[in-house]
Amino acid sequence: MEQEVDVLVCGGGPVGLLTAYCLERYGVSTYVVEQHERAKQTMYGRAAMIAPRTLEMLDQLDLADALGQIGFVVRGQVSYKDGVRTESKTAASSNITDTFFDYLLVCRQRYTEDVIREGYEKYSKKGVKYGARLVDFSLENSKVRSTIETQESGQLTIRSKYIVGADGGRSKVRELAGILLEGEHLNRHWIRIDGIVETNMPEARRGICGIQSASHGSVLWACLDHGTTRVGFALPRKLWEERGESITREDVIEEAKKALQPFTLEFKTVDWWTVYSVGQRLAAKYRVSDCVFISGDAAHTHSSGAAQGMNTGLHDAVNLSWKLAGYLNGWLSEDVLETYATERRPIAERIIEQDKIISVVTGGEIPEQFKDDPDADPNKILTETYEANASLNTGLGISYPLGSLLVASLKSGEVLKVVPGQRAPDVLLQRPGICIPLRLQSLFKFNGKFTLLSFCGDPDKTRSSIKEWQKSFDGPDSFKNYPSDMFQYITIVAGSNESGAPDERLGVPSLGNAFYDVDGSAHKRYGILTEKGAVVVVRPDGMIGTVCNLMDGNEASRYFAQFVTARKEESIDIHNDDRQGAVLAAGEVSLANNNGPQST
Repeated sequence: MEQEVDVLVCGGGPVGLLTAYCLERYGVSTYVVEQHERAKQTMYGRAAMIAPRTLEMLDQLDLADALGQIGFVVRGQVSYKDGVRTESKTAASSNITDTFFDYLLVCRQRYTEDVIREGYEKYSKKGVKYGARLVDFSLENSKVRSTIETQESGQLTIRSKYIVGADGGRSKVRELAGILLEGEHLNRHWIRIDGIVETNMPEARRGICGIQSASHGSVLWACLDHGTTRVGFALPRKLWEERGESITREDVIEEAKKALQPFTLEFKTVDWWTVYSVGQRLAAKYRVSDCVFISGDAAHTHSSGAAQGMNTGLHDAVNLSWKLAGYLNGWLSEDVLETYATERRPIAERIIEQDKIISVVTGGEIPEQFKDDPDADPNKILTETYEANASLNTGLGISYPLGSLLVASLKSGEVLKVVPGQRAPDVLLQRPGICIPLRLQSLFKFNGKFTLLSFCGDPDKTRSSIKEWQKSFDGPDSFKNYPSDMFQYITIVAGSNESGAPDERLGVPSLGNAFYDVDGSAHKRYGILTEKGAVVVVRPDGMIGTVCNLMDGNEASRYFAQFVTARKEESIDIHNDDRQGAVLAAGEVSLANNNGPQST
């Protein structure tokens, strides 16, 4: 009963599943253990809201379409006070712009897990081992030896190069690794109840409603998948003091009815309900002993007030997986693994800081830092907090520090609309001859590779710069000497796509497939002048690593030289002039495709 894999993932929730899915997709072997049986996992409602940036990432991982067939699409929000509709400005209705996923998708965690698990099983024949509990692990000869206790076959030993703890707020991996969870556990309790309901509240199936209740503070009403609804609110302290952990489903339903007044509420069915305590805690470290990582709730816990628990965890998974895969595949230096914590932990800190406010005002109370204001109002504070953190909560404004190993610094005086460390914005392009727009993000999927976007501008003005860019591949220090599997390429040409051939327009064969920015909007969104052009290097997680002008392709090489360790023995002919237009034999790959230069 021994298994050997590259990475053992503890936790079969969305974070653990997505970590394993990404790793297998990037060529790294995994084994996933989940202490609960699958039947028990499906009993819980848990996290439900998927934010726009998370949807973008899931789309580039080929998972968003399946989720979109299940979840409830939410644009905007309705708010009520004393039964009267009021203006609403919370996270769900903040102006979500600069993305084609300009909505929230509400899908209960059990279904999100189903979609990711089905994707994972397409790559891994092992599947997920449910009813398997981590007992202990130790380090032996630079490997992790983990003891797993299974309900069906006793103990199992798994040897791995790394172990990832995505096993929730009571993480066994975190406990065994001796990682402290710092912060506070508050004496506040929240209720969540899912089911099929009947109500006389107007627009009850609009999506998300915020209800200001005199007795229960800010009440959440969210339309879920499969015709169900979630009602959430702060549990009155008096009721908790009276009933404590003996509170029943009937108690919860009665409190929900009171919270929704003056509207009526009846539960035809109850799928799930919970009373949970609120706290904000953050792991002191995200990595220990070089080979132990934690992510998701194992690394950070907070309330569901801004719906950031699962979203933040999924971002953790995407960030960690490409770095682990890059190192295990022999491409990247081990220093890259340290950037997981330096990039992701500050994001969790920001979410916890806003949650300290949200968790108080949701119950109708005033946070300590606002008590000196005689006009302080919980609902106003809640609205202002959501507005101030809108880009964080949608995920679209998340960025990583400039000047770090994987994020280049800006040149002195340089002003760009896109900055290294930010996500690469989605824009519309067209294929040669076909006047139907395509989304840029749909053209480069997450596959563990870096993407080089060659914004060539107007070739009549940039042709000499384009040639200089491609000449830079011939230098001894060029990243053409790195493994070709590390990169994928897209060329973007400003102008009409109605006639001509891309290589003729450019004066040289395109680097990767060529697409047209017909109206110049893609160049404009990236802040790139069509008379100059630029190269944008996008990391495997969709974040921008560096930006350089077409005349200085060596700058891209210098960026990669900091952390790429692998070298290719034979040089690559990126132009592939001999084979332009040739008929390829079965199994061969064109050098002018999205995968970029390949060795012949």
